[in-house]
Formats: sequence, C-alpha cells, structure tokens
Amino acid sequence: MHTPSYGAKLYVVSILNTTTKGATIYIRAVNIERDGEQYGTYYQAVRSYREQGKVKQEVVHLGEHSTAESALESWPREIQELKKTRPKQAEKLQSKLDKLQELMKGGDMTPT
Repeated sequence: MHTPSYGAKLYVVSILNTTTKGATIYIRAVNIERDGEQYGTYYQAVRSYREQGKVKQEVVHLGEHSTAESALESWPREIQELKKTRPKQAEKLQSKLDKLQELMKGGDMTPT
C-alpha cells in the first residue's frame, strides 16, 4: 500500500499478464481509496527486466484503459483533439503513446 501526500491510499488489486509482439508485460490495476471509500482505479503497463543483477521496471500509466491495446487504440484520437485546445497535454500524451509502443515491442523506454 502507498499513501500519497494528498491522503488517498493506493492498493494494487490485480495483475494481468500479457505477451505482445515478443514483449512480456503485465497490467497492474491500482485501486485508489479516499476516506475509506473506493475512489477509482487506474492501470499501468509494466515490463520487468534485470540490469546488472537488479530487477528494474518500465512503467507506462494507462489511466482508465485496462489494456495496452485499448490505450493504443484511443490515444491517437485523444491526441488529435487535444492538439486543438491543449497542445502541451497533446505532447505529453504523445510521449506516453511512444513509450507504450516501445514497451509493446520489447524496446528500452529509458529516456536518452
């Protein structure tokens, strides 16, 4: 359990494994609880790997999308809409889309 600074509690509630195009990732579902009540759920695509003997993870926050495929399908449309009114948000979402595409290919998402 993780308690963020704003008082909500986060619980990892399920892990769904998936293999896509040579990359094994899992989807982490996280419940958010505020004042003892379920507030919402968000999802993360995660790839674990070892580097110099240590376990590391690459994570892309999917938000409300419970699968990577769902995010890959809807984010391009969302980016086009955001470009009209919120270009900085569009850039951030484009960056997440690029990271997710690399993760799905099994590539390294580490910023250069």
